[in-house]
Amino acid sequence: MTWADLGASALRAALPIAIWGCGAAVYAVARRDGRALASARWATVLVLAFIGLAVFAMEGALLSHDFSILYVAQNNARETPLFFTAISLWAGLAGSILLWALVLAGATAYVAWRGTRDLPRLATTALAILLGMSVFFLLIMTTPVADPFTRADPVPANGLGPNPLLQNHPLMALHPPLLYLGYVLFSVPFAYAIASLILGEAGDRWLVATRRFALVSWGLLGLGIVVGSWWSYAVLGWGGYWAWDPVENAALMPWLVATAYLHSVMVEEKRRLLRTWNLALVVATFALTILGTFLTRSGVVNSVHSFTQSAIGPVLLGYLAAIVVLSVGLILWRMPRLAEAEGIGAPLSREAIFLVQNVVFVAATVTVLLGTLYPVFAEALTGAQLSIGRPYFDRVEVPLALALLFLMGVGPQLPWHGASRATLERQFTAPILAAAAGAAVALAAGLDGAFTVLTYALAFFVAATVVQEFARGVRARGTLHGEPPAVAFVNLLRRSGRRYGGYVVHLGIVVVALAIATSQAATIQVEQTLSPGGSMTAGPYTITFGALRDAAEPQRDLVYADLTVTGNGVQENVRPALAFYPNATQAIGSPGIAPGPREDVYTILSAYDTRGSSWATIRVLVMPLVSWLWIGGGIVGIGALIAALPQPKRRPVAQRAGALPAEAEGARM
Repeated sequence: MTWADLGASALRAALPIAIWGCGAAVYAVARRDGRALASARWATVLVLAFIGLAVFAMEGALLSHDFSILYVAQNNARETPLFFTAISLWAGLAGSILLWALVLAGATAYVAWRGTRDLPRLATTALAILLGMSVFFLLIMTTPVADPFTRADPVPANGLGPNPLLQNHPLMALHPPLLYLGYVLFSVPFAYAIASLILGEAGDRWLVATRRFALVSWGLLGLGIVVGSWWSYAVLGWGGYWAWDPVENAALMPWLVATAYLHSVMVEEKRRLLRTWNLALVVATFALTILGTFLTRSGVVNSVHSFTQSAIGPVLLGYLAAIVVLSVGLILWRMPRLAEAEGIGAPLSREAIFLVQNVVFVAATVTVLLGTLYPVFAEALTGAQLSIGRPYFDRVEVPLALALLFLMGVGPQLPWHGASRATLERQFTAPILAAAAGAAVALAAGLDGAFTVLTYALAFFVAATVVQEFARGVRARGTLHGEPPAVAFVNLLRRSGRRYGGYVVHLGIVVVALAIATSQAATIQVEQTLSPGGSMTAGPYTITFGALRDAAEPQRDLVYADLTVTGNGVQENVRPALAFYPNATQAIGSPGIAPGPREDVYTILSAYDTRGSSWATIRVLVMPLVSWLWIGGGIVGIGALIAALPQPKRRPVAQRAGALPAEAEGARM
């Protein structure tokens, strides 16, 4: 049996099992039938196993260079290094859909075996929805729409190899899978939300059951975005990390709405408010993940991230339309059950600030959506090719980002229901002083742009609120439990991880904001043509050009410049290069970077003497604090992990008091 036969057979076996499992779950809900539920559970295991077998077959075909499979012929070559051969699973359309189906099958199996034990009827309805999603993806993979095992005819002697941009940096092993995990795992909160609407449950059981899934999905998607910006910075050789590319925007939009949802959830849990709003946010987040998939895989936008034109575009668009129509219809149908007994209340309360914050998040998402889709609609209606670039997005999104930064510091400092004047003075005196200090730091550093100074002020404001909250928590634990500060700090993270993990996330966002503001405002750019032995100056650094050199690798040829960076305590050799791939129409730039905690020296080989090695044009950017962008993203990920970890179970009161030993307690139960 060939790899193609094995993979195609596995997918065709998974499809009827997924259909059966979906039907069994529906029957289990309608009839409250435990045997049908058991059947649906085992169906999820088989679907996961068969899709896993198909992934194994595709990896086997890639590693063995089986060019009889069209996907392998288009995304693999004999000279492709082993590492990039293995990760070519997500280098093209059909392989990425296969990975998507695998993650979805894993999440579905988890819900089947874990979720249905706690909330049988609700979780079983959600299980039917998730299996229905699996049926959709299996259908498009077992038809010509996105069949990963389509045969090549004729069979080529060698393949084309992956897209050059997908085989020149190891971060490609992380960036797409993180995005897929973030996208797909949000299917679980969506399925539970729709299940609650179908069953007419007006409570928040679905929300509590999926809180961790939503948080993990949000964290993985955020990490995927940060890793993607790092990849763009380290690979594309343009000196930036975010270009408001349509596919970058497609990942950002669901992350923004999911962030709004995670804040809004707290209002519903504490005050039983915003139920309809939360359902709408869940639906919007999931719909935006499908929209992002459509933009990436339909070919309707031009992007270094997107795949070519394919038949899957209209199918995904129909899937998105069905999701939106069904979800909105269910929300409107159940609207009377979702009515809230009371309003938000005082404007200076935590719930009111969270609502304003939500509105700003949604406004930021809508403006990104308009800027991303307007050129698509304009071309479809008039045939004119338009481009909305960075000036629009910076003009609109920067003020909204600053508003969110301000609200991020204000919200956690206000109590629920409302705040007195004494509370406001106690909570905000230190943060306001910190904001003034932040503005002074920016001005002292020569960063005199209004937005930059305001960013520093707000970043220090938020950082002060985080430090203040941790200090209060440590002090309270020390008073109540007699714990030393270090122990109290660790216990805050362990026992109140959701709250204090959120504060760690806020601290990470502060670091990201400072890195972006500083790197954008204070970057030094110099470009000069040098002869061997010549040098140029960029800020405090001297860049000396040694020579041009050629290098041949199995999958590409390289021309790189030997450069030496000296100054400001740095002496480092860097090698910016231009890479030539057999099937690429133009050279791919690869920067040479001398990273540092204060600033990066980023060098680009812009042009060179093609008839010899007498000159090279070198572009140099000195970018302050840019490395802290990746560090801040890592802090956000750590905070999300802390918030998602289960809290330790509290011991019974009698046991904590020493009245009843643990063994005796267990013997009684």
